[in-house]
Formats: sequence, structure tokens, C-alpha cells
Amino acid sequence: MAEIKDGKRIFEVNGVKYAVVRPNIEKLTAANKLRRETFNSELQAGSLIRDQLEEELRKRSLWSDDREARYQQLRKEVVDMEYQLASGGIKLSQAKEIALKMKSSRTEMVELLSSRSDLDSNTCEGRADAARFNYLFANCLVYEEDSKPFFEKGLTGYLLNQDNPVAVAGATEFFYLISDTEDIDERLPENKFLKQFNFVDSEYRLVDKDGRFIDEDGKHIDDYGNYIEWVSKDDFVFVDSDGRVLDDSGNFKVTFSPFLDDDGNPVGEDGSVVKEVKAKAKAKPKVAKKTTKKTTSKQEEKV
Repeated sequence: MAEIKDGKRIFEVNGVKYAVVRPNIEKLTAANKLRRETFNSELQAGSLIRDQLEEELRKRSLWSDDREARYQQLRKEVVDMEYQLASGGIKLSQAKEIALKMKSSRTEMVELLSSRSDLDSNTCEGRADAARFNYLFANCLVYEEDSKPFFEKGLTGYLLNQDNPVAVAGATEFFYLISDTEDIDERLPENKFLKQFNFVDSEYRLVDKDGRFIDEDGKHIDDYGNYIEWVSKDDFVFVDSDGRVLDDSGNFKVTFSPFLDDDGNPVGEDGSVVKEVKAKAKAKPKVAKKTTKKTTSKQEEKV
């Protein structure tokens, strides 16, 4: 979480603090000039403008009436579910299901719009906006300690190092700074609800009452999404989706028994019947019969 101080956002990467600052008039003027130049250059090169986007999407079969209808349906469902969460008065478990459904619906909406977003980024306006943002960010990312620029060569330095972890984290923070917004995920009503009632962790990953990761069906998973089963407070074993134990290689941890032929006889690896050697039954030890000594009473002797 970034620290907001003196109009800048301070963040940390690998123990080092950096900051993104608001651009001054000089930087804004230069960025706006670059945007105009980029737009004109793209227009002369024959790039699409946003007014042509809808037509081009349909021409490429990237958008259709069916996709539009599905998007509008999802949009309405999300609004209705947001109303349910805001109203309350239902079981907490039911509210959780509604929040998870909202997340799923939003994800599908993003997927539906992905082709539109990809094509929009290549329009004249999209490339011009990107050029402006990149220029401003490259000149507004600094070291927190002494405010020295992170990219000494400005825009050129950034374009050559866009995958740098500091650049990746900083670009997000700079977007929040210039748009005066916080983390978008944090502002979504479903995420607010899930976090309020401890159904997710700080990164919005589902957890159980003990803080252990679970999927939407309530099954335990590890950090990488593998199914697991806790056998003690600190230890777990890997399992499949049905709870069957796996070894470290992902194979079922079972004791193998030979396959059987149609008559129920075990077969070997080549399919031939395995002849079982039956152990001879041990002869039962002879038990000596007990003999009882006959006694006669005195009365019998008299007879």
C-alpha cells in the first residue's frame, strides 16, 4: 500500500523507497505536445480513430449484437446484486455467494471487452494517450530519499526498461496519482463486503475462518491453487479435486493391486494370468482324548 505524502505516492520495492510526483506545468506542456504529434503521426499512417472502432470490431467479428446483449445483461446483473448487498437483510452466507457472483460477472465483462480494449489502444487516440502517460511517468518517478529521477534518460530510459519491477509498480501508482483514485479493486462493493467479513485476505484471495486459502467451493488450496488437505495445524497433503491424496509428483498415493481377468484371476503386466501358489493347509495337531476313571459308589458295590 502506497503512502500518500506532500502530494506524492511513496512505495517500496525490494527494501528501497520510491515515489511518483505530480507533473509541473513544464512537463504537462511537453507531454501534451507529444500527444498531438503522436496523434497526427498515427493519423497520417492510417491508424483508426475511435469513431471507427465499433465498425472495425464488427468487421473483424470481434463484436456482435450477441456480445453486446450479453454485456448489457451482465451489467444489469451486477447492478442488481450491488443493490442486494447494499440492502442487507439476508443470510451472510447468501450475501457471500452474491459477492462472489459479482466478481465472476465483472471478470466476464472484462473478457468481453478485451478485444475492444486491445483495438482501442492501437487507435490514434489510444497511442497518443499512451505516449503522453509514458512521458509524464518517466519524468515523475523518483527516489524518495533524494528526489533524483529514477530514469536519468527520461522517456527513452523508461521505454527500454518497462519490465523493471520498479517501473511496473510505479506506473500503477502514477495512474492513481494523476487520476485521483485509489486501488480500483478496493472500491468495488463486493470486495468491500468480502474484506469486511474476513472472507478474503489483503490481496482479495478467498480464505476460511482460520485464514487458509480456499477456492469458491470452499476447498483448501495452496499459494499456487493446488488442492490440499490439512492434516495438522502446520502440515498438509496434496489432493485432487475429490480429496484423493497425491504424492509430491502429482500421482495418486495408493497401494496397487493387480488387475483381474474376466474370471477374477489376477493378471501380470503382460496380461497373462498369474498362477497363485496355494499354501498347503497345515495338519491339525492330534489332540489326545481325555480318559475318565470310573468310580463307583459304595451303594453300587453292595448291589
